[in-house]
Amino acid sequence: MISILKKLGFYWSFGRLYDTSSINREMSSSEIRAQKKQPPSPISSLPEEIFVDIVARVSRSYYPTLSQVSRRFRSLVASPELYARRSVLGRTEQCIYVAISKDQTSDIHWFTLCIKPNGEGASGGGASDHRLVHIPSLPPMPLQGSYVAVGSNIFVMGGFQDWSITSSVSLIDCRSHTAQPLADMPKAVAGSVAQVIDGKIYVIGGANGHSPMKSRSRTMMVFDTETEVWKLKSRPDWEQGKVWFSSVAMGGKIYMRTCYNSFVYDPVTSTDYFVGDEVLHSKEWLGSCVIDDVLYYYDVRGKCLRAYDPKLRSWGVVKGLEGLLPRGCSWSKAASYGGGKMVLFMQTEEIWCAEIAVERRQGGEIWGTVEWCEVVLGGNFRIMDCVPVAVLL
Repeated sequence: MISILKKLGFYWSFGRLYDTSSINREMSSSEIRAQKKQPPSPISSLPEEIFVDIVARVSRSYYPTLSQVSRRFRSLVASPELYARRSVLGRTEQCIYVAISKDQTSDIHWFTLCIKPNGEGASGGGASDHRLVHIPSLPPMPLQGSYVAVGSNIFVMGGFQDWSITSSVSLIDCRSHTAQPLADMPKAVAGSVAQVIDGKIYVIGGANGHSPMKSRSRTMMVFDTETEVWKLKSRPDWEQGKVWFSSVAMGGKIYMRTCYNSFVYDPVTSTDYFVGDEVLHSKEWLGSCVIDDVLYYYDVRGKCLRAYDPKLRSWGVVKGLEGLLPRGCSWSKAASYGGGKMVLFMQTEEIWCAEIAVERRQGGEIWGTVEWCEVVLGGNFRIMDCVPVAVLL
């Protein structure tokens, strides 16, 4: 497939978009004349149906980059014809979507993790170049919203919009990279934790005023994705108005963490929250993900990837990663990537990303293998959340 793209001019377009050196310097008049003399790309002469068929076979991780090549690509990437063809081909891909704020006070902009071939190494199984690429077709969205994936869609709920708490809900279609508004939540909140269990989205806690630390919501809202109806549920009165810092869905339950303790909610029994065991709360499991009912997070202080098994009620350190990840990280966020893998984003002066495969070996130890680890975005940016989406076509 890479060789076909090269012949048709795709590869040249990718190279131009990623070549920052050409952006950071002025072109000489001779270079400009040379570019003008270049023959038109063979792509322009392709019949539309062949053009659609070729792009439908390209990984969706390239689409944000392709949309910047020309108007024709931008129009095709958002067209229903392309996704109809991908559906016929049976294309299903696991994609990582990332909500980014420039300085943690501005609106959210959406990026996706893209992979660009790097010369002959890409076709020969060698090195590749990974980048977070902005999705220009998606509008800015509220800061401190809650994000969950259901099917090929991402629900964006609540947050701060124009310095006010909002109850708005947006649906991002990850097939076409378009967004549409849905019915508002019953209450306006920001900074809530949200998880999906059995087709229902649970939005728990958060701020219902300008100060997330002082005006904490005491409500839980549940959205049924089939009936598209919101319901308010009462919360027990234990230490009401907690500030939730992290949450995961694991084994049909929702695990949540505050500064002072960890809690578990079982939507099936709905009897109560209960305090997680002391071992669970002994670690600051922020920015975590779940693979095969095991919780993983990167401990920036301990400089290691930790794993919590709720069945064994014990923490362990993932082995085999020593010296392979960047040092001096100030924060991290992880997302499961399917097939026993995760992507781990780490902030230094730049944003790094590593793809890590994990496996449990004989004796119960968990080992990790770093598939790749690179800088994926430079500048003063902050990842607010990362959402894995299985894009079904």
